[in-house]
Amino acid sequence: MPAYSRRQVLGTAAGLAGLAAVPLRAAGRSERLKITRVEIFKVVVPMQPDIISSPELGPDGLTEFPSLHKFILKVHTDSGIVGIGETSRELPEAPVRQNADFITGKNIMDFNLTRLELPGRAGYGGFEMAFYDAVGKALGWPVYQLLGGLAQPRVLVNYWCGRKNPTDIRRVAERALKGGFQGIKVKGRTGDPIVKAVEAVASVSPKLKITVDFNSHIKSVGEFLPIGKGLDAIGNVQVIEDPIEKKDLAGYRTLRKQLKSPIALHLGSPRAMIQAIKEDACAMFNTGPAPSMASFVWNAYLAGAAGKPVWHGSGHELGILDAAMMHSCAAAATCTLPSDILSYQRVDDLLVKPIDIRESYAHVPDRPGLGVELDEDAVRRYQVK
Repeated sequence: MPAYSRRQVLGTAAGLAGLAAVPLRAAGRSERLKITRVEIFKVVVPMQPDIISSPELGPDGLTEFPSLHKFILKVHTDSGIVGIGETSRELPEAPVRQNADFITGKNIMDFNLTRLELPGRAGYGGFEMAFYDAVGKALGWPVYQLLGGLAQPRVLVNYWCGRKNPTDIRRVAERALKGGFQGIKVKGRTGDPIVKAVEAVASVSPKLKITVDFNSHIKSVGEFLPIGKGLDAIGNVQVIEDPIEKKDLAGYRTLRKQLKSPIALHLGSPRAMIQAIKEDACAMFNTGPAPSMASFVWNAYLAGAAGKPVWHGSGHELGILDAAMMHSCAAAATCTLPSDILSYQRVDDLLVKPIDIRESYAHVPDRPGLGVELDEDAVRRYQVK
């Protein structure tokens, strides 16, 4: 394929406005990325032991992670290029197949990657990353180039666990330390021994920084303040995420004034982020999963314009979606907080070569497309009906 400059290939769209500007002579512009078929594999991949919440703390959504299915997508084109994708958890299969049928026979290069025109939203993220993967392979570019260019070649990653009692989280902290991680993200709710649990982490190593995510389960500022001050006193808290209801921005502002630990909001909507910025409700954002890979980059720069760093949240993904997240983070200079890239906590990530995590950093693949290869044997092993 002839060499083209970045300007020739992306035109004035600068990578974030899709690929309508790709020159007619470029590989894939006309016939070479026509979708011939879409394979869909329903898989359930268990978690490794001792990751989810301590049993006596009661049931929660986290305990469902090991049993929830995902769909792995393989989008075949007449060029021989295959784009791979992974959907979010527990989607119905019929609307995913409807989207697959809709795109079959169409040219990927005729889509705007930032807003795929599909019949429905089911599996949208999986189709999006498969398209980015195929286009990157066709152009010889890593996906982060399609998202605006490389801002950072590695992404900070923490260890993760659910709601834990002090004894159980001590084991988690020891594993995190042994794995070279700088910190741990832990979940908390009303009545959990969260302060004691964070103290237990500090007893293993005061260097391990803690992100505590309450998922808005605490009812009020007054109820949360004693918890927050208890966490403040330990001194190892990196950030407190969603302590109270997200709509209570005045409450968030009060918490910011009375606590030393930084407060974060988990928001994916630019409108909601702008309102939180106006209200001075948080110091940072978890702004993923966003509606699309490109929108995460937009959100990151929106937050950065207000001086607020971000990280990429997740739903405990497998390897393909983690790779897509890494490329989004790599294209976002303001994504400097530890992101939830966690496929290493599954018994298998469904990749031939696992994501490279060293000393708490995931190193972004620089090969064309997503830069990862699907392990076909593993897909068959974990495939369900």
